[in-house]
Amino acid sequence: MSAATSAAEAAAGGARLVVDGMVVEYPTAAGTVRAVSDVSFELGAGETLGVVGESGCGKSTMARAVLQLPAPKAGRVLFEDTDLTTLSGDRMRRLRPELQMVFQDPVSSLNPRRTVRDIVAEPLTIWKKGTRAERQQKVDEMLHAVGLDPQEYGGRKPTELSGGQCQRVAIARALVAGAKLLVCDEPVSSLDVSLRATVLNMLEDLQDRFDLSILFIAHDLAVVKNISDRVMVMYLGKIVEIADADALYARPAHPYTVALLDSIPDPDPDAPAPKASLAGDPPSPVDPPSGCRFRTRCAWAQDVCAQVEPPLAEVAAGHRVACHFPFVATGTLPIRERDHTAPLPG
Repeated sequence: MSAATSAAEAAAGGARLVVDGMVVEYPTAAGTVRAVSDVSFELGAGETLGVVGESGCGKSTMARAVLQLPAPKAGRVLFEDTDLTTLSGDRMRRLRPELQMVFQDPVSSLNPRRTVRDIVAEPLTIWKKGTRAERQQKVDEMLHAVGLDPQEYGGRKPTELSGGQCQRVAIARALVAGAKLLVCDEPVSSLDVSLRATVLNMLEDLQDRFDLSILFIAHDLAVVKNISDRVMVMYLGKIVEIADADALYARPAHPYTVALLDSIPDPDPDAPAPKASLAGDPPSPVDPPSGCRFRTRCAWAQDVCAQVEPPLAEVAAGHRVACHFPFVATGTLPIRERDHTAPLPG
């Protein structure tokens, strides 16, 4: 099935967001960096798609391209059947309230000279939504929704808040004008561990309340599993695996996913050491390896891996993997048993 066909079927099936063949490139002195290469996926209403991968794999670049910040060089981004890549600046701006982003550093994303109430009200003020009294009521409702008492916190400035409270304000600002798609780029990585669960639970509650679609980017695999319905694994600008969260964590099919999961430390001091480690750095995106991009770090690579790029193929219902020899497979694809004793190179 081609990416275009898959995207068309996803759109017809009611997916809120469909990304089809996205390519993002940057010119550099060393050559053209293809940060995102032919990425296609879909996101349904009320669904959370977690995105994981090493630093530099293209997660944040892809997420910003979804919001047209900047627009991708090639491919389509369909939001509720509207191709964002074809919109004029004015039409795109009118859609902005429905497409919002929550950044990694909540403190720097807020204006330190404005009060919490003014920060959250800003989208409503810009779009002139409702009367002044109605806007104030909406702000109070949104602050309550994120767990902040508007009487206690409405008059404070960001410097008077904790990191977790600042992130709550940033989320309230993102949702106050009626967002349907929320892109969260490492939203809890800067928070204390004790606060992460609170913010994640709040996001899930808000998702149910406002029917949000969430694209959730993180390095912490445990966090991603906790909040995501499905998980997408990226490597060097490409998707290597995508599946339901439970299935991917229980039965990873791509060697890269296996290595990521095996590298998670066990809090039990008597637990055995991780079964495998991911050695070395990813190759340069200016000159990626031929065939499978992960083959230079894969202990199970064969000649075909260097000659033919593996397609993102379905190995089980809703489980797709880009590997010639996936660990879990059905149908006509090769079946390979996972060997926990085989070390990765390095």
